[in-house]
Amino acid sequence: MTIRTATILGLCACAASAVSAQTYSLTINPDASGLAASLGLDIDTVGSLIGDWDPDTNPAGTRTKPGLFGSFGSTENVPVDTALGFTLAGDLDTQTAGSGTLTLDLDAGTIVLEGLVADLLAGGPAAIPATLGIAPDSFRTRQPDSVYIGIPVEIPIGELSVTTLALTQTGAAAGVLTEIDTDHYSFVLVGPAEIAGSAELLGAPIDIPPSPLPLALAGEIVIVGDGLTLMSVQPIDQTDEQTPDEPLPEFPLALPTVLPPGETANLLMNLVLERVATGLVGELTLVASGEPASCAADFNGDGMVDTRDVLAFLNSWTAGDPEADTNGDGEIDTRDVLAFLNLWTAGC
Repeated sequence: MTIRTATILGLCACAASAVSAQTYSLTINPDASGLAASLGLDIDTVGSLIGDWDPDTNPAGTRTKPGLFGSFGSTENVPVDTALGFTLAGDLDTQTAGSGTLTLDLDAGTIVLEGLVADLLAGGPAAIPATLGIAPDSFRTRQPDSVYIGIPVEIPIGELSVTTLALTQTGAAAGVLTEIDTDHYSFVLVGPAEIAGSAELLGAPIDIPPSPLPLALAGEIVIVGDGLTLMSVQPIDQTDEQTPDEPLPEFPLALPTVLPPGETANLLMNLVLERVATGLVGELTLVASGEPASCAADFNGDGMVDTRDVLAFLNSWTAGDPEADTNGDGEIDTRDVLAFLNLWTAGC
C-alpha cells in the first residue's frame, strides 16, 4: 500500500459513514399539473361620473347634473359623486410548470423539498368575468333625457385578466417517506411558501402582493431506474386584502336609461381604487419527474454516495488525474482529499 493510499484511507476512517440520501432535480409536467380553483375579488372605488359631452369635439354627447330637480342649462355638464364596487368571480383551470430540488433518504425515511417555483399560469393569462355595481347620487342627463334615482345598478363590464400567478418556496420543506411497495412510497412534507401575481382591469395594473402560504404537500413517489415520478394534490385556501388608494385611468361607461328606458347615456368614469379583497380556493395538482442532480460527492456517478465513491476518488487522486482536483486550485494534494471528504460527508 502506498503512503498516499494509506493517508486517504486513514482520513476516510475519520469521516462519517456513507450517506444514503439521493438528490433529484424536479421538473413539473404542465400537461398533467395545474390549478383548479375559484377566484373571487371585491374591489371598492369612489369618484365621480360625468357625461362625455364636449362643446367642440362631441356636442351630441351626454350631459349630467346632480339632483332630480332644478335648472339644467344648455351647456351644463357637472360631475356626479358615485361609489362603485367591482365584483369578480370565476373558476380557474390552468396549467402549472416549474422546478425544484428533492432529496430522499430511503433508509431514514425522510424527504426534503427545496427551491420550488411553480408558475400557476403556464398556459397563459386567465380571464374572470367582471360586474360593476354603481351606486351614484341621484342625477339627470340630457342627450338622452333621463333621471337616475340613487339606487345601485349592476352592469357587466368585461373581464379581469390575471396575468401572472406564482407559488414560490421560501424555505426548506421536510417530511417523511413511507414505503408502499418496492420503489413506491407515500410522502407528507410541510414548509413555508408564498403566492403572488398581477392582474389587469380596465387597462389598470393590479398587484397581487406576496402572501404567505403553507406548503403542505402529500402524495406518492415512484422510483423508476435512476429517476422518479412525484404526484401530489395540495388544497389552497388563500385570502388577502389591500388598500392601494390609487386612481384608475378614466374610462367610458354606457349606462342604460332608467326613466324613461330604452336609450343609452354615455358617461366617463373617474375613480380611485380604495380596496381590493381577493380569495383563492381550490386544489393544486403537481406531477413532476426527477432526475439525479449533479453531485460532486457521487464521484463514480452511480447515483449513490457511499464508500465506492471514496475508493473511486482514491484511485483518481493516487493517479494524479485532473478530476481529483476537488478544490480547483490546479494541484493534486491532501487539500483535495479534505475537500472531497467534506463533500462526501455532507452527501447530496
